[in-house]
Amino acid sequence: MSVKFSNNGHSTLASSLTTSATSITVASGHGARFPSLTGSEYFYATLIDSSNNLEIVKVTARSSDVLTVTRAQESTTARAYAIGDRVELRVTAQGLVDVGTPAADSIINSMIADDAVDTPQIADDAITAALIDDNAVGAAALNVSGNGTSGQALLSDGDGSFSYGVAGGVLQIKTGTYTGNATVGGTYTGGHLTVSVTPKTADSSYLIIANCFFGYQNHDLFADVGVDVSGASPGGNITPEGASGGGDTCYHISGIASTASTSSVDDWTIATTPMHYFWTPSSDLGTGTRTFQIVSRRRGSAGSIKWNERWDGGTDSRNARPVSTMTVIEISSGVI
Repeated sequence: MSVKFSNNGHSTLASSLTTSATSITVASGHGARFPSLTGSEYFYATLIDSSNNLEIVKVTARSSDVLTVTRAQESTTARAYAIGDRVELRVTAQGLVDVGTPAADSIINSMIADDAVDTPQIADDAITAALIDDNAVGAAALNVSGNGTSGQALLSDGDGSFSYGVAGGVLQIKTGTYTGNATVGGTYTGGHLTVSVTPKTADSSYLIIANCFFGYQNHDLFADVGVDVSGASPGGNITPEGASGGGDTCYHISGIASTASTSSVDDWTIATTPMHYFWTPSSDLGTGTRTFQIVSRRRGSAGSIKWNERWDGGTDSRNARPVSTMTVIEISSGVI
């Protein structure tokens, strides 16, 4: 729908007009002075009687000298008019507003072709949110298939087309803590420190960062630590890859040596070290919930290690009952 104008469009009424009439006949041959209309086009005209009373009408069709109108526009009142009263195409307030508001579908591809936006057709900042109806620009207009899913962004495919996907590098961060003081022997054991993640995408990579604390029963022990990424329920005995009988989805990430000497007091010292592992699955694993867990064991001929506490249960001189933590960061495929 668009408003039309013509220069000096004017005439007189060829027949009288009642207050409810919606068809105006102008003087013979004068219809051509007014715009031709097609589809939903229109123009505003003003009726003036001999006493200079005015009424603005909206002309929605013209057939030769006959105008089809909607009466009493722009706060004017419908009146009766006599033969010879004037009808003129004047600039009206609503007409100017309509000119400044692009009608639906009036901006076409040819208007926004290469470099067209820099021409006088569309001035800088002329297209604002108020000029675009809600949902007026659909996915098809942007060469996009479907509606995507919650949280996805519209990404360039690099060939002029677009598709929905996950934008950015870090998709989510999950953390877990363990405050217990479980005792672990010479067999890899899990279930103490776990983090569950529901992946945002099936082909994500993961950065696992852990900070674990262990007390030692004997000064010559060593804490072996791994991360299990199999997604199985936490707990049980799991041997990391690289160790005897190791699995493909459990990885050795660090070893923490006792800081003790041969004295019994030093044997109780807590040792700690930050650990990290970057894991990229060899194939898409889907988006079902996965459980990451830290597995640990003591390495040495005898004795045990204890999470988060001196072996005798006392207060360590450097850390009073610390908390072991693990952070799992899901990273979009291809970022690293």
